[in-house]
Amino acid sequence: MPMTISKENLAPVQALSGHLGDWNDTLDAEYRDSPEFFDRFGAMVDVPRSRGALTPIEQALIGVAVVGNAASTNWPRLRAYVRAALDLGASRAEVRDVLQLVSIMSIHALSTGAPAVAEVLSERGIRPPSGLSDRQRNLRADFEQKRGYWHKSWDDVLALDPDMFEAYMNFSTVGAQFGSLPVKLRELIYIAIDCVVTHLYVPGVQIHTRAALDAGASVEEILSAIEIATFTGADPYFESMTRIPELFE
Repeated sequence: MPMTISKENLAPVQALSGHLGDWNDTLDAEYRDSPEFFDRFGAMVDVPRSRGALTPIEQALIGVAVVGNAASTNWPRLRAYVRAALDLGASRAEVRDVLQLVSIMSIHALSTGAPAVAEVLSERGIRPPSGLSDRQRNLRADFEQKRGYWHKSWDDVLALDPDMFEAYMNFSTVGAQFGSLPVKLRELIYIAIDCVVTHLYVPGVQIHTRAALDAGASVEEILSAIEIATFTGADPYFESMTRIPELFE
């Protein structure tokens, strides 16, 4: 814990120390050199904690998702969130379920790419057969039953690549069928990772916000999940203290 704590900055400093997972001499020296940055970033970190809409375990598990996905992987931050989740009482299975859950993020390569390809094919006069086959209609009905929604981005995926659509549908339901996370938390995790600054998949935010509300989530819980995703912007700064130590001598 830094030596320069005052009554005014106690809460943000404690929040930041918990966020980083530890405190060392380099952080302490940098804090004394740049207290404004630390205090004000710490105040941001403290917002979802002090609001209390999410339990500490939920906050830690959402943190695991935010820094442990294909769009944003930060190993020191991931380790800190995992350690926090376990220390707070989360099971190892729950943490692993989070990491498995966020692996479906990369399907957005196809749900974004297929409509773009379909548009170009249409320009060239290349069109898939009109109407859906019996198999495709059954796949859509199965998806809607298992996932609880349909979005127009899936139209072209289903039309152009029904094999991958079917494989993804089955893969994406593993968490719901076999995982340990409640549906509301799963939806909050989806919202958070779709808001990660290196991803920003707006259709997913909308889809999973609807699902989260249907599962009983409050607006405060949804905003808290998104807030946790905003913390990744400072990760390179804190990571540079370890990777580029000469900058902080």
